[in-house]
Amino acid sequence: MWRQVRRGVRRGLEVTGLIGPYYRHLERRLAKATVQLVDDGRPMPPPELITLVSGAAGQVWFSEQGQADAAKFKALAKAHGCDITNGLDVLDFGCGSGRIARWMAPMVIDAGGGFWGCDLNARSVAWCAEHLSGGYFVNGLRPPLDLSAGAVDLAYAHSVLTHLTEPTAVAWLAELRRVLRPGGLAILTFHDEDFADRWGTPEVSARLAREPYVVWNKALEGSNYLSAWTTRAHFTALASTKFEVLQIIPGGAEAPEQAIAVLRPLV
Repeated sequence: MWRQVRRGVRRGLEVTGLIGPYYRHLERRLAKATVQLVDDGRPMPPPELITLVSGAAGQVWFSEQGQADAAKFKALAKAHGCDITNGLDVLDFGCGSGRIARWMAPMVIDAGGGFWGCDLNARSVAWCAEHLSGGYFVNGLRPPLDLSAGAVDLAYAHSVLTHLTEPTAVAWLAELRRVLRPGGLAILTFHDEDFADRWGTPEVSARLAREPYVVWNKALEGSNYLSAWTTRAHFTALASTKFEVLQIIPGGAEAPEQAIAVLRPLV
């Protein structure tokens, strides 16, 4: 009963347009909660910016998982012929407050490559531009990016498509294809059916068994409030119009690990 009441209240806030202020209020409360501090030798964003990407203000997860994801993307790219130690140009699409960029950008730049990050949130972008190496810019909810065609060798995005409706996700797949050089790679995470079964709600899993692309909380697109889920088969179909799908790693069983797709632009 209470779940239905809460859902009704949330829908009312969405319809009236008040869900934005309410959700921002919740994020500010989370940012003030007790946090785990860590000194990892790199600039650490303020709690409110960490909360925007993680849903909590703790520095330990932000640091450790950011480093792990940077290493994972680096290894995946190398396995498919895109070694960032060879002086490549790299884009962090949806960089947030630099959770991955704070580890990835120094590796790319030290190897003689170029690094860019972009995000919807202007405050996060401003913080990255001031404190991290590389270049950062604000993007809109829909394309284009402020990059020329064929500007980068590698584009990666962690938990970006997971907060977009299907038409917006399709538009960004096309845009990432545009900014990638021939032979480059896109490495993108998404919520697949395995992730839904292990970490989603029963309602999401049930819908995903019937629908290839499910949007939960259809408001505040581009924020953590909206979550998007798609099957691996449907993601492959969406991506295949612009990319060769080289590999899809299913969502993880032991941790809330999203599915990962490795894509190469079609010529």
